[in-house]
Amino acid sequence: MDFFEFLFGKKGEEKSTSNHSSPTVQVQSSPRPAITPSIDPVEQFVKESISDLKKHTALDTKGLEAEAIYLAAFLYMKDSYQIDFELDFISSGLLDKIPSKNYKVSDKVFSYMIKYGEGNYGSEERDYGINGYKMNIQLCSDYGSYIKNYFIRAHKIGSGKDYMHFSSPRNCLWRNGVKSIDSPTQREVYYKFNNNTFEFMIPPYNPLVTGRIVKKTTSTLQCESNDGRRTFVFHFNGSFKPECLDYIEMYRNDKGDMVSYHKN
Repeated sequence: MDFFEFLFGKKGEEKSTSNHSSPTVQVQSSPRPAITPSIDPVEQFVKESISDLKKHTALDTKGLEAEAIYLAAFLYMKDSYQIDFELDFISSGLLDKIPSKNYKVSDKVFSYMIKYGEGNYGSEERDYGINGYKMNIQLCSDYGSYIKNYFIRAHKIGSGKDYMHFSSPRNCLWRNGVKSIDSPTQREVYYKFNNNTFEFMIPPYNPLVTGRIVKKTTSTLQCESNDGRRTFVFHFNGSFKPECLDYIEMYRNDKGDMVSYHKN
């Protein structure tokens, strides 16, 4: 497996950089499940996570691979400064029973994923995941942002319910105004506007990008990331409604190129 295979939990993908200063997720209080007595806390953690995931999506191998990697990484990093959010779907006090910074403890997530994955997760996925999440943590200095991204999207924690979704079956790479790559790869883009600010993410490839809206025309919204590394132009057809969004341009100012995401 190469570097990117480990870093993203998916073979052969390119890593995109983005703003590191994502805001703390504000989590509204909600009823938490009761802890099952006489069960390994890691097993209970996986069991409750799968139960919540099923509320938002159907279980499949690809989804469970991502779930396992991010659950294990969360357990390992949960007491670090990078984890500035809570998982409101986990029983109160459960995470206090699981030590952090312990790969042997976090590794147990993958065996329990086989148990609770309803036949969609096997030993091959387990072996890949056990190596993958460790490599992610070691090689990605801001991996906490990727973890937060995942739980906002997959488990709708905090403000995750407020994001608009743009499904792009095609994305293109441009250099100096010339298209160099036209790729028929699926990307799920999530974005949110709030007055003059915006948030943008493409899990699991981009951490959360935040910034401000700097220009508006009759059909476009131009946004700048807080660190100046990204410029986004949202192109609408007819009105500024999610269903009228045709494509998004992401200018990577630090790389001198642009990636576009298209509705079709």
